[in-house]
Amino acid sequence: MFPVLSPRLIGFPRESTPGDRRTLLTPVTACALAAAGFEMLSEPGIGKGTGCSDSVLAGHGVRFAAAEDVWAAPLVLRYKSPDLTDLNRLAPGQAIGALFHAEGDPALLAALTRAKVMAYSYEFLTENGRFPLGTAGGTIAGIQAVHFGARALQHPAGRGVLLGGVPGADPAQVVVIGSGNVGSAAARTAAALDARVTVLAHTPASAADYRTRAPMGVTVEVNSRGRLAALLPQADLIIGAILVSTHDTPPMITEADLARMRPGAVVVDATCGYGSGYLPTAGPVQSPGDPPHITGGILHVKLDTLPALVPVTASHAYTTAAAPYLVRLARHALTGRRDEAAESAVIARDGVLVHPVCRQHAAFYRMGVTA
Repeated sequence: MFPVLSPRLIGFPRESTPGDRRTLLTPVTACALAAAGFEMLSEPGIGKGTGCSDSVLAGHGVRFAAAEDVWAAPLVLRYKSPDLTDLNRLAPGQAIGALFHAEGDPALLAALTRAKVMAYSYEFLTENGRFPLGTAGGTIAGIQAVHFGARALQHPAGRGVLLGGVPGADPAQVVVIGSGNVGSAAARTAAALDARVTVLAHTPASAADYRTRAPMGVTVEVNSRGRLAALLPQADLIIGAILVSTHDTPPMITEADLARMRPGAVVVDATCGYGSGYLPTAGPVQSPGDPPHITGGILHVKLDTLPALVPVTASHAYTTAAAPYLVRLARHALTGRRDEAAESAVIARDGVLVHPVCRQHAAFYRMGVTA
């Protein structure tokens, strides 16, 4: 067995989601952590799905060992949340980081408290009012939301409208709900295809902020029930890109609204939150390759695995943005260095849920409310 002795050791297990080829351990990550004085231990083949060999990672200081040794490291870093079986490998007092999205999974919330570990969820890491570890994944999801929407418009039941400027044909009308990482990427992509784009921001402040960086020709307004209702009858493609929908998020588009839309228009739920609000007509989450869900003559696309479909792009884009923050997180977890950004990502500590979003959802689940 590989001796796990160093208090500065970070374990990188392979991902456990079937078919997910992404990895958090790229050369960029390894270089950043090695330069900061951390040691890395990984399972062999961790970079195979993105074309990165063990020899390349070894050249950046990564050592390889069996899974049980990797999981015994003081800090374990993953790309996506581990399954419940993997969580059972952890001992009280260890730390683990991942894109947990645990608020939507009551079993995972319970497992994190039982494990009595320090759990960091990257998507919650906040600095200067922004979520820097959500930028890469959100950008990819926003771009792909437009791609999938464009494809659905060409479905036999779709509007038959092309996202792309063609002389003699009216441009597609696109409405994006949300101006964050996902929404801004969707708006930029649709605008590049010569669509007429309206972005509905959450608040006057967020609308004003986004106007300073919106692409030429993109209209920015504040989201309201009345304004969205006015835009629906002209829209060919609507992309839902709010940060997260929870159990108390009110519906934004109802079945009654669908009756006022153009037959064959498309709704893409790019962020796939929790609860029955937000975009309830979209139905359950779909799998890649599924046909659009059709309700009231409107096509719906709801995929929560968009970045996983492009693992090479996702892994390199994500780790380029995340590497400096992973160093800070490691210092916070392993050396006790004070870091408000790293602390903002903590969702569980010593058997207690500490992040307000996770606590809110746990309360819903205890009351018998399920998504």
